[in-house]
Amino acid sequence: MPETILGLELGANAVKALLAECRGRTDIRVLASETVALADGADWAPALEKLAGLLGPALSARTRCVVLLPASEAMFRLVRLPFRDEARIKKTLPFELEPLLPLPIEEVAADYIPLPSGGLLTAALARDRVRKILSAVEQHLAPVSVVDIGPAALALAALEQKAFSGAGIVLDIGRTESAAVFCEKNAPLAIRSFAFGGDAITGAPAAEGSCGREEAEKIKIDAASGERAAGVPAVCREFCNALSATVELLRLNETLSGAPVRILVTGGGSLFGPLREELARTFGAAVETLDAGKPGDVRVDAAIGRRWAPPEMSSVLAGVKRAHAARKSFNFRQGDLAAKSLGSDLGRHLRLGIVLASIILALAAADVFLDYRVQAGQADALKGSISRIFKKHFPPSAVMVDPVTQMKSRLAEDKKTYGLAGGASAAPVLELLRDMSGLIPPTLDVVVTRLHCENQVVLLAGEAKKVDDVTLVKNELAKSKYFKTVTVNKTALGRDGAKVNFDLRIELQ
Repeated sequence: MPETILGLELGANAVKALLAECRGRTDIRVLASETVALADGADWAPALEKLAGLLGPALSARTRCVVLLPASEAMFRLVRLPFRDEARIKKTLPFELEPLLPLPIEEVAADYIPLPSGGLLTAALARDRVRKILSAVEQHLAPVSVVDIGPAALALAALEQKAFSGAGIVLDIGRTESAAVFCEKNAPLAIRSFAFGGDAITGAPAAEGSCGREEAEKIKIDAASGERAAGVPAVCREFCNALSATVELLRLNETLSGAPVRILVTGGGSLFGPLREELARTFGAAVETLDAGKPGDVRVDAAIGRRWAPPEMSSVLAGVKRAHAARKSFNFRQGDLAAKSLGSDLGRHLRLGIVLASIILALAAADVFLDYRVQAGQADALKGSISRIFKKHFPPSAVMVDPVTQMKSRLAEDKKTYGLAGGASAAPVLELLRDMSGLIPPTLDVVVTRLHCENQVVLLAGEAKKVDDVTLVKNELAKSKYFKTVTVNKTALGRDGAKVNFDLRIELQ
């Protein structure tokens, strides 16, 4: 299902917005693209309000926003820890950053990118600043899911293309400031901002008085040269020298191991030819334009095709792709600044469910306990009744241990002593047993396991060594003067396979 993402870059001179319909990270359809310039020293809130009027009809309740901030807004630090476990890093990082930052750690929102060497590239912002940005964006536009640094999001696009096998630079050249991401082995290692941009290039010939500012802007756009643009190469060279000095410093502290062999440029200033030539001459490296839309398919609606400027909008396009980033980048929307998403709602519902389940389990346990108490009371009453019956039918000297078993034994003894149950026969049980014992040959291995006499019928169960022995027992018992018929009810092999279990039914005379 497609998702609507609003990429929003809050720059020093303008607010850029790109609304896109995304089917994952590689299938993007650009629906709208707007840029609102900021007056000198103006806050972002009026520009956001204006963007809300321009983009309002295209926004929906499911739109989520990725906010990109300038590199100059953040404080970057390199931290090294002896472990890479994410949970331990999050617990330890505030203590490591505290002596490195000019703000109290509780006033800072920080995040990190793990480096191949084992260190952490960390970025920190003032927490109040992030909170104000979130409030303004969500008030005018859409819920924010990610707050990242613009150059870091641009670097993700280059790293996804595996642009740097060795050392390289992603360079975003804006109007008044530029940002560089220094990479190696396809990973970002450092981020720096520079007070250089398109205005510095325009201002060089205008400051020398060779032409007015409007004409100087035309010279920059057309990449014209000559006496009127004599100061332009010097400005570009000064910037390249500052960039080169930063590279040397990173090599000295072993953040970078080699000189850049590839430079990817983007932003409005990247179109200026003399600057690209100066970069190539300073570093002896290939200078190419970064295509933030690759890999993947970026389609632009015809209605905005004329206003679509890829170099100028590359950062917000990278922000849109950042919503589905496969690699880790910065995100300052965490902790108490985290979005109230479906996940947090599910977490709250899950906690409520656990509480309700605990209550239900407690009630069930109480029910089981009460049921046990009721059954225990019934059992005590039944035992009392048994005791009264036992004392009624047994002499006072008898000791009651297990009344039910004792009464069964007493009844069994009475039956054996006094004859068949119900007085159905005049022959006592002892006489029948003696007759059976005399009739069954002593040479047979036969064991009687059960004898039941009732209503002129004797049921005899036992074990024999073989089936023929059962037949012999049946035939011998049929000779008794007390028995009318002797029938074999059933025979079956015992569990151990060594004996034959049998049942005989004997009708009395």
